[in-house]
Amino acid sequence: MAVLQGMDNGGCLPASSRNFLVMTSTQQQHFGFNASGVEGSVLESFDMNQQANETYKLSFGKTPVARGIDRLTVKDIEKYKANCWLMSPPSLHPRRQTAGRSGYRAKPLLHLLDQLEKMTTPPTYLFLENVKNFETSRSRERLVTLLHKSGYVFRECLLAPHNFGVPNDRLRYFLMARLRSTFEQPTSSPASSTEAEPFNPDTEIVYTTWPFPAFVEDPKTPVEQHPFHTPTLEKFLDQDETAAKDYLLSRQLILERPNFRFDILRPSSNRSSCFTKAYGSHHVASGGGLLQTSKMDQQEYDFGDSESIAELNLRFFTPTEVARLHVFPLEGDKQDDAFERKDQEPKPSQSTLTTTRPFSPRQAQNATGPFLKFPEKLKALQRYKLLGNSLNVWVVAELLRGVLFADHPGLPQPTYRDPDNGAEKAVAQDSLDNKHAIELEEGVVPDSSERDTKKAKVE
Repeated sequence: MAVLQGMDNGGCLPASSRNFLVMTSTQQQHFGFNASGVEGSVLESFDMNQQANETYKLSFGKTPVARGIDRLTVKDIEKYKANCWLMSPPSLHPRRQTAGRSGYRAKPLLHLLDQLEKMTTPPTYLFLENVKNFETSRSRERLVTLLHKSGYVFRECLLAPHNFGVPNDRLRYFLMARLRSTFEQPTSSPASSTEAEPFNPDTEIVYTTWPFPAFVEDPKTPVEQHPFHTPTLEKFLDQDETAAKDYLLSRQLILERPNFRFDILRPSSNRSSCFTKAYGSHHVASGGGLLQTSKMDQQEYDFGDSESIAELNLRFFTPTEVARLHVFPLEGDKQDDAFERKDQEPKPSQSTLTTTRPFSPRQAQNATGPFLKFPEKLKALQRYKLLGNSLNVWVVAELLRGVLFADHPGLPQPTYRDPDNGAEKAVAQDSLDNKHAIELEEGVVPDSSERDTKKAKVE
């Protein structure tokens, strides 16, 4: 969670007053904020993972608070005088969690929402990420209902790095929210409740393409997807091939597993799978893909012939290669000029006010740092674990830059839609009656009839 400091009487915040507080996924959120180009500073970070905190300290020079966010009080939060929260609460893992476990994992987010309701000076900006299927959860319903009732406008999306021109697949849920009062120089009054549709969490749009409408635009504005140029994997590979040999997949492991299928990637590929926390271990099927280093003329594979697969000299991507695909800045890393393009500046689309910019690792870092640095004591498997299921720094940066902090002076404020009082009361009462136990059904994947209720989804 990240917080910005310096409320400006409810108006648009000057850049110098933006200060962040980051809760969990501290590395990715902090680096993403840096890469966004937004001015501000991180006041505090919270994370319970000791190895992640040691890495964060080495990278940023400060140790995050090793305290569960489900134990923070209003007093704890308000002492920072922060105006932005960057949140990565525990993922729900809908397909894996039992009912009780899912409720436990939802507790930190529900606790933060409880504190948000009690604050006299709530944050101006909110940024939250979670796994796919969070958009159908009861936690999300509670979240967006509270945000709307509290005077926030928000945008939700399900996007992966490849939507932004990065050759990696990691679909995540994101929410960007900000107080309506932050839009300066309104030229017209917000529409009355009789002119707008009642608020309904089930019909809110969850965008699946980038860019999507700016806060001050009609959420249903048709927007064309930007045609990003996606670089090939060879741009992300280590130059030292000798060191890469340490990551070759055991020939014996392949021969012992006939008909075992996995994702084979080539340096010329412009895609890669999601890297899980188990990547690099003997659980080869855990995701991330393997790189082909021999017989490069072979592009079709017979997994029933283990000998032919073994001859490809497959290897794991190294931790630094995985870090590059997540767009972490690395000290001493020479960025290939092939990444550089003439159209680097953010450009508005003809169909939306939201601006886009081509993917560029050079723009994701400062020449003097900070850089991602692992403690030397961490083995490769421990580094993979920290990188696994990681947020992509560039995705965070673009959503912060292009959505959350994008201001369009002189345009009308977003329309406020009054909720159906009866429905909102029912949700609120359900939350009060159950508090942190309401997530017993959290993470259950809805059947087709339930999915059909989300009529406003943008596919």
